[in-house]
Amino acid sequence: SNIYSESPQQIKGSETDKLWEYSAKVDDYMYNSVYDQGNETFSAIRVDCQNRHELCLFWAAIGECEANPKYMLMNCSPSCFSCEQLSFETRCPYDKEAPMAWSKLNDLDNMFRRIVSDEQFQQYQPTIYSKPDASKQENEDGVLTGPWVVTLDDFLTPEECDILIDMGAEKGYERSRDVGAKRFDGTYDGKESTGRTSSNAWCTEECWENPTSSAIHDRIENLLQIPRENYEYLQLLKYEVGQFYETHHDYIDHHNQRSPGVRILTIFLYLNDVEEGGGTNFPLLNQTTVYPKRGRALIWPSVKTESPNRKDRRTEHQALPVIAGIKYGANAWVH
Repeated sequence: SNIYSESPQQIKGSETDKLWEYSAKVDDYMYNSVYDQGNETFSAIRVDCQNRHELCLFWAAIGECEANPKYMLMNCSPSCFSCEQLSFETRCPYDKEAPMAWSKLNDLDNMFRRIVSDEQFQQYQPTIYSKPDASKQENEDGVLTGPWVVTLDDFLTPEECDILIDMGAEKGYERSRDVGAKRFDGTYDGKESTGRTSSNAWCTEECWENPTSSAIHDRIENLLQIPRENYEYLQLLKYEVGQFYETHHDYIDHHNQRSPGVRILTIFLYLNDVEEGGGTNFPLLNQTTVYPKRGRALIWPSVKTESPNRKDRRTEHQALPVIAGIKYGANAWVH
């Protein structure tokens, strides 16, 4: 056993001499490189660089670091001489020069103004619930002064809604999870929360490549003028009677210095009419509530117009409990 192995390493069998020789090389790597306080490469991951299985040394010695790198480089990093790979920033370096979805001061604002005024989108009957400079007349009509909150009706066809619901069922709905604790490799666990009781499925693989899913993404891309590589997979949602998601924000702080960047927009797609309840409520926007309607898209920013990397706390929101029926929806998050 040693300080860089969670479990004592098994050195036995016909190759013990070879394993002891390999173990000496690992010791040299750990004590003279990783634990060298003058070596800044390993400063953030020294403690986390561990053999996390009793057979790490054996597996590495027979070539599993090359044969099964996805598991080995993370879970047997001392034995694979790969401790630096535990740093998320090393595996996926942040490029400050990478192009941003919005590069000019008013890009966010201009995008919403185009959505609500462009002739091609009038078929969706854009409805403004909140906008940055609502006039007195608009205020009298119920439009708040605040961040943009807009709906587009019939953005999806009934057939598209049904197909997304079916694909969610095929993928298998599971209990929704929030962002949890940071893991040893820089990723984050999911955690179940009493404040979020829905179930969800992610539209990956066959779902992502499905012609209906692709057509919806094309439509969103045309609407936003932001390329598809900036989008997460659709998160397909199911809320049964009594289920809800308490007040929260879609912005995730640790995305800020990572390659995807922060979530800048949410497009929530309502996939069915709900008998009662299930609205999307914005507590800081005078309790504005948008109600489910099949095919409706609800769009809001998670960031500030003048600083699109910073959270706009005003767009905290909650999914109100379903009182009767089932609510199906989908989140399209844009970075």
